[in-house]
Amino acid sequence: MFNSLNMITETMGDRISRRMKALKLKSTHLMAATGASKGTVSQWVNGGTEPSAKYISKLAEVLGVSERWLTEGGLIEETIGNAEPGPDLRRRVPLISSVQAGNWKEMVEGNLDEVTHWIETTAKVSPYSFSLRVSGDSMSAPSGSGMSLPNGSIVIVDPEVEPVNGRIVVARINGTNETTVKKLAIDGPNMYLMPLNPSFRPIPLDSTCEIVGVCVRVEMDLL
Repeated sequence: MFNSLNMITETMGDRISRRMKALKLKSTHLMAATGASKGTVSQWVNGGTEPSAKYISKLAEVLGVSERWLTEGGLIEETIGNAEPGPDLRRRVPLISSVQAGNWKEMVEGNLDEVTHWIETTAKVSPYSFSLRVSGDSMSAPSGSGMSLPNGSIVIVDPEVEPVNGRIVVARINGTNETTVKKLAIDGPNMYLMPLNPSFRPIPLDSTCEIVGVCVRVEMDLL
């Protein structure tokens, strides 16, 4: 009798909260997956408001349940299991500008309402990751030179990955919020932001620069 009554009175907020605990998810995971603001997700979890239709699909996906169970309850219908192929598990990260990237910490701690574009990726990244569109030709390497990030390609950036020698990083330069995508080169006590295009000069990494995150994947449309 108790279980039946509990099932009937359970709200969508209860189901969201229950799945978050089961999967050890935080509000930031839901924000990244759905594009909703911190305040909106808080309302869902606390039962203040229910998610609107535009969020249901992505919310059900990140919680690993069917849309029907999320909206109606009943017997749980999980969609994530041991047999689910890892590469097919996708997540959404915000696509932000080079200036927003320099102010990313403040954006995450505040809200993501100003983010209008999101990128789906299979990269295994932290909840605080974002994507950035490469601008210009400084990272476009000559043919046959290996890695190349041509103008318009999108990099997935994880602020929690360690920036070590040889990795592609996003760095804030000249004490401003403007960021650039470059290869990190460490030579003894000296560090440089290296372009992949030899026509551009390296940028010394000094006290006016800050590494925002490490690029872990490139997403690029061919059409």
